[in-house]
Amino acid sequence: MTSIERTAYPRFKQNLTRKELKEIYTFTYEENQFAHRVARGTIPVFSLLVMLKSFQRLGYFPRPKDIPSVVIHHIRSGLRISNETESNFQTKSIYRHQKAIREYLQVLPFGKDALHIATNAIYNASQVMDNPADLINVSIEELIKERYELPAFSTLDRLARRVRTLVNNRLCNTIFTRLSNMEKEKLNQLLHTSKETQHSGYNYFKEVPKSPSIGSVAKFLKLS
Repeated sequence: MTSIERTAYPRFKQNLTRKELKEIYTFTYEENQFAHRVARGTIPVFSLLVMLKSFQRLGYFPRPKDIPSVVIHHIRSGLRISNETESNFQTKSIYRHQKAIREYLQVLPFGKDALHIATNAIYNASQVMDNPADLINVSIEELIKERYELPAFSTLDRLARRVRTLVNNRLCNTIFTRLSNMEKEKLNQLLHTSKETQHSGYNYFKEVPKSPSIGSVAKFLKLS
C-alpha cells in the first residue's frame, strides 16, 4: 500500500495553531444558520457543524474518532455551549446531515461517475507516470476539480495500482510484439552470466554510474 504521507490526500494536521483554527474551522453566520435549518437541538447542530468544517477541510467525511479534539473544542466555543457538550454522530441522522452538507457545498457523492473520472485520470497519467503516489495525486486533483467527494484513501490506492498494472502490461506486450527474433535473443542474452566476470549484461545496466575516469570510460568502451 502506498504511504498516505507521500500523497496529497487531505488529512487533519495534528498540531494546529490558533491562527489555523480560526481561519479554517471557524464557522460563519451563514453556516450556523444552515446548521440550525437542518438539525434540531444543541447537540445535533454542534455535530453537524463539526462535520461541515471537517468536510470543507478534507473533501470527505472523516471518522469521528479522527477529528482532532482542538477542532471540536473550537467549534464548541464558537457556539458558546458547555464544555461538557459532546458531539453525537447518530446513525439515524448522520446520513441525512451528510447529504445536506454535500448539497450546501455543491459537492457530489463518490459513485460510479466519480470512479469513472478517477480511473480515466489515472489511466491517462499512467502513460507518462509510474509512481503510485503521483497517480493518486492526479485522481485527487481531478475529483476535486469536478466537485466530487473523495473516497477512502485505500480506494484510490487500489485503483491506481490496478490501472498502473494494466497500462504497464499493455506497454510491455506492445513492445514485445514489435521485437524481431534477433532482438528478443539479444535481450535474452542480457540475463546470461559471464564465467569471467560473474556478471550478466543486465547487472551492468543496474550499476550506479561512477564518476568519469580514464578507467571507467575504457571499461564502458570495451563493453560497448
